[in-house]
Amino acid sequence: MRYQRLKRTLGNLLVMLTTVGLLAGCNEAISETPEAMPIKPVKLLAVQDYVVSETDNFLAEIDATKRAQLSFQVGGEIQDLAVRMGQHVKKGELLAVLDPSDLTLALDSANARYSLAKTQWKRTQQLYKKQLVSTDVYDQAETRYKAELAHYEQAKTELEYTQVVAPFDGVVAYTFAKQHQVVAAKQPILNIIDNTQLDVSFALPVHYVEQLGIDTLTEQPLWVMMDSDPTTRIPGKFKELSTQPNTETNTYQATLTIVRPEARNLLSGMTGHVLIAKSQTGLQLSLPESAWVSRDAEQGTVWVMDETTQRVAKTAVRLDGEGRIAQGLDVTDLVVVAGVESLSEGQEVKAWIREDGI
Repeated sequence: MRYQRLKRTLGNLLVMLTTVGLLAGCNEAISETPEAMPIKPVKLLAVQDYVVSETDNFLAEIDATKRAQLSFQVGGEIQDLAVRMGQHVKKGELLAVLDPSDLTLALDSANARYSLAKTQWKRTQQLYKKQLVSTDVYDQAETRYKAELAHYEQAKTELEYTQVVAPFDGVVAYTFAKQHQVVAAKQPILNIIDNTQLDVSFALPVHYVEQLGIDTLTEQPLWVMMDSDPTTRIPGKFKELSTQPNTETNTYQATLTIVRPEARNLLSGMTGHVLIAKSQTGLQLSLPESAWVSRDAEQGTVWVMDETTQRVAKTAVRLDGEGRIAQGLDVTDLVVVAGVESLSEGQEVKAWIREDGI
């Protein structure tokens, strides 16, 4: 009995020792696992912020180079309005006609008075030669004749004013009146524009004009890109620049001209952008000394972070004669510009963010 109790005690002791050994082994294995490398904050530079576009871009609005607001020189009722808005017209084409009835009657009346005054004056001339009438009577007859002649000529002219014709080839931009409407003399009837050649107005900042220079500005290639078709560039030619800047916007008002493409329907009031070519384009980036892992006059090595994996990789780049990046970087790259000494290939990093108050 005593032997059995001793045997069980020894067995329990052996189990306990085995368990302690296993636990010690587990702790030793856990303690040997290497710690994960900390994520290092680094200062990054976005390459795309240093890519200079090919053009400078300015808001613009189209206006017709040649435009006219047409009206009758006399008042009356519109008998016929032969055109509608958007219609193309030719120079000399009849656009609108006033009812000529009243003016025709006025012309007939003026003609009758003129004929009578002319007859009386001729008779007075004959009597005056025979000294049968006084000089005063002769002068009165002559004056009345000249007055009636003037009235007659005016009545003929006013009758001619009952027609409005197109002064040039163009498009009817707007009509202000309708058929059978009574209008006054010189009341606007319609607007006509020539949209084959168009003015494009835009504002240039004062500092931009001063930096580029007026002579250079007038020689730079120009294009117009309409909001309705942002993929097509229309070549333009510089026309004029205001001599005084707008004090409220600190800009100069500039104008260029374009020839309307045959397939495009461009009208006054449409908006777009004026593009002015730059003399220097592409990547204009010079890295600070803290960004270089190594470099010489023609090439160097930098750390570039992959935005997807947040890990860095060494990237070789080539330099131009002025120390700027010529090859090796993509527009989407993020270059590490501080803390490059302690980085290793494939190390995970994060963008350093300046804390408030530091």
